[in-house]
Amino acid sequence: METNKTILSVTDYGADPAGKRDSTEALQAALEAARNTPGPVTLLFPKGEYHFYKDHAQRRVYHTSNTDSCAHPEKAIAILIEDQEDLTLDGGGSLFLLHGNLMALAVVRSKRITLRAFAWDFAVPTVSEMTVAGFGQKGVSQYTDFYIAGAFPFVLSGRRKLLWTGGANLDGAPYWTEKNHHAGWSVVGYDPNVGVSRRYSLLQGPFSHVRKMKQLAPHLVRVFYFGKRPGVQRPGMVYELCASRTRETAGAFHWESEDILVEQVNVHYMHGFGWLTQMCRNVTYRDCRFMPRPGTGKFTTSFADLIHASGVGGRMTIENCVFGHAHDDPINLHGTFTRVEKKLDARTLTLRYIHKQQGGFPQFHVGDEVIFYARDTLAPLCGKEEKYRVVKSIDPGAGGNDLKTMTVTFDRDLPEEITAQIGPQPKYVAENVTYTAEVVIRNNFFTTIPTRGILCTQRRKVLIENNVFQNIAMASIFLSNDSNEWYESGPIRDLTIRGNTFYIRPAGQTEWKYKPAVYIHPEVKGGSSKLSADTPVHRNITIEENTFYMGHDGVVRAEGVDGLTFRHNHVLRDAPGIHLHISPETCVLKAGERVPLQTQAEGRRNQAEEDLLFSFEACSHVTLTDNTYDNGLKAGIALIRTGRETVECADALTFDAQCPASA
Repeated sequence: METNKTILSVTDYGADPAGKRDSTEALQAALEAARNTPGPVTLLFPKGEYHFYKDHAQRRVYHTSNTDSCAHPEKAIAILIEDQEDLTLDGGGSLFLLHGNLMALAVVRSKRITLRAFAWDFAVPTVSEMTVAGFGQKGVSQYTDFYIAGAFPFVLSGRRKLLWTGGANLDGAPYWTEKNHHAGWSVVGYDPNVGVSRRYSLLQGPFSHVRKMKQLAPHLVRVFYFGKRPGVQRPGMVYELCASRTRETAGAFHWESEDILVEQVNVHYMHGFGWLTQMCRNVTYRDCRFMPRPGTGKFTTSFADLIHASGVGGRMTIENCVFGHAHDDPINLHGTFTRVEKKLDARTLTLRYIHKQQGGFPQFHVGDEVIFYARDTLAPLCGKEEKYRVVKSIDPGAGGNDLKTMTVTFDRDLPEEITAQIGPQPKYVAENVTYTAEVVIRNNFFTTIPTRGILCTQRRKVLIENNVFQNIAMASIFLSNDSNEWYESGPIRDLTIRGNTFYIRPAGQTEWKYKPAVYIHPEVKGGSSKLSADTPVHRNITIEENTFYMGHDGVVRAEGVDGLTFRHNHVLRDAPGIHLHISPETCVLKAGERVPLQTQAEGRRNQAEEDLLFSFEACSHVTLTDNTYDNGLKAGIALIRTGRETVECADALTFDAQCPASA
């Protein structure tokens, strides 16, 4: 135990554990006192409920990856740890209740920071929810009664408009208002009867083809439709509505910091994108929960991701955590490709962020190492992964650059090929390989997600071990490397998926045709048909000692991999529905007499086109051995531009992509 650590109590600076007063400015004073105290400091919250209002939140211009930050540069931050070292924020088991549409927490330009033992939630989240409480019909008009919990204040305005109001600020005015389904691309529907969430189009949402609305009680609204109600509605179904067209902020933020430990922190809701790590080193999440707070009547934990890293170096560890009820991926760890726009001299390039939700923040620092890749194949420049060291970088927004462009000078001359084009567009992208991490993701539980479970593209050693995936609507593990859409970078060089349990259950999700347990799908300009086994994107992926309960779809679909091993796994049917019928020739037996029995087994089989267990496209050196397979599965392998001679299969599998499910 450290004896030289100073302990400061936030209550000494005016913070209110009774939750009757705003504690935002008091915490700012306590953090300033900690900054001015020599040596390690623990900032202690006596256990209670502390309220933080956007009215007094600190404001900063921070650009956050994977958000609409260029259009919304200023962030309001409830808890800001900035330019500090050796600080522990110990919540003592407290609840932090946030008011307004703001970033909950940020750690910026800081070292050796520990966040421990607290939870946060929003008094009024920026996702609104309504639950199907009953059905009826009046004339030709069907109607649905919706229960709306007290956490989601609303008023009806006219015959067909419901206004959601985002809680009251300290002057009594709402922080925000949205109408009907919010400004969203889609809606999320959660069915608590089966534990599944999935996305629906707005045409399937609760406000599609509305004739009128009527408030029956403080928390009950009747919605009348022109004719039939949307067919997806079921008793108990929860519609979750958010302004997904705009991600104005990250929900929480680590930036240009190192040695961050987050432990025993419960996140009940995040406004905006998710908990973002950006250009940091050595980050650990341990014993955290991203789940709704019991007793609140709320279900959603985030209207996008939960843990997200855009540029992380050193080591990233996520262990013993629970993830559920987000609207996007629980874990997404990647780098960022910037496109080569122009060669200014023999050693200097103009590089550009391409995706509309990238920009504003520095991507390169002096001393960082960079590798270039072709967008159509993800093959390295001139056929080898040669590293170029940064000697000068003019950041986005500086030196005449806009927020999307940067000027980078390297330690030696660049090949002429760097200026090649694919049609009218530049061919090459750059990845900062200094900000890639060794990753351990283990002993976590993932549930009720309408997208993917884990996305992880890192070139250093990655271990995904002893996790449980349940009710994930798309792929449980998705490995991409994207030079065409999101520009989320990272070729895999040593990844192991070991000892996990997958429950692959149909959610009705329509965005992807394939939703296997493990999906390896690089995004290149021109599509996967441009991939070749001769220029693999990923290498050395091992999938071993896992258990797969397959309710639909395949186990592994892989593209562009050299060296994929699938061994010592158990592949079973989820809820196989097996019935055994036994028919004796007679029901009367004498002592010692035997009678033959006729037996017949029936059960559900996985036999849709996409239920084929394995598909390998543009792959080589694939090994399948010592695995066990349940009956009722399509025990086949599809090979697409993958040589049969490069696949070593010791299992009882067929290479017929059209094979039926086994009996």
